[in-house]
Amino acid sequence: MFLRKMLTTLLILGFAFTALAQEGSIQKPLRIGFNGGDSPGIIRLKANAFTAFLEEHCGLFLQPVIASSYSELIRFIVEDQVEFAWLSPQGLITAEDTAEAKVLLKAVRAGQPYYWSVILVRKDSGLRELSDLKGKDFAFTHLGSTSGYVIPKSSLLGLGIEPEDFFSEVVFAGGHRDVINMILSGQVDAGATFADHPRGLVGSWTDEAFHPRAEAAKLRPIYISEKIPGDTFTATRSITDASPEKVEKVVAALKAMGETRAGKIILTDLYNIDSLMDAQSEDYLPVREAFERVFQR
Repeated sequence: MFLRKMLTTLLILGFAFTALAQEGSIQKPLRIGFNGGDSPGIIRLKANAFTAFLEEHCGLFLQPVIASSYSELIRFIVEDQVEFAWLSPQGLITAEDTAEAKVLLKAVRAGQPYYWSVILVRKDSGLRELSDLKGKDFAFTHLGSTSGYVIPKSSLLGLGIEPEDFFSEVVFAGGHRDVINMILSGQVDAGATFADHPRGLVGSWTDEAFHPRAEAAKLRPIYISEKIPGDTFTATRSITDASPEKVEKVVAALKAMGETRAGKIILTDLYNIDSLMDAQSEDYLPVREAFERVFQR
């Protein structure tokens, strides 16, 4: 009986101690959400390296949390299961609307805080412009993708093209790699993905981690969107309200990360990011407008 009472008391004290622990302590680490996407195991390894580096440089205890999709990551934000998250522009719009999340930083790639949506075809297809795609089969990635769905569909609508009427068939492939595989295999004639260069010289299809260089050489973009503000590092309303000074420490460490060789290597390995810069919600108004054009018609 005495032992049971002692264990109960210790448990109560443990719960109380955890409840009183401050964010960023070993008992209550700040949680950072990552979208595992197609490769959750690989992302976990990369997230662990990123978190360990950031932890060392901001002086706070951190914990990576891997979501299976952006939808699940948004749910983690809404339910306060994370304090920070890596979000796509569309993910940010959803997190702002559903949980009053706050964008802190945006990704810089190839020296620019932007990326682009492109429509790819095989070079040997004879397809050279959007009008050539009438009656062809087309692949988007998924409904939650900025460059793989929202921006390209909004762009097509802006040009007077209703995808469901214009194309013979519209499919949702899943991820960017899946879109590229469907184009290469001839399952579709064209598809939407992302580029990190304003003329479409570099993008998902040129990433050798996904596709051999010889395969990438078989593809080319026939449409490039307006620039899209970079992917975001975003905070929840609860952490920005409760501990703004800790948010500032994380932000400062992240900005400095892109200025060191070791930090840049980790950022590049994680999400092909060179560095991070300050971001405002207003930067993402073009994405919000595209989102509304696509989903609120």
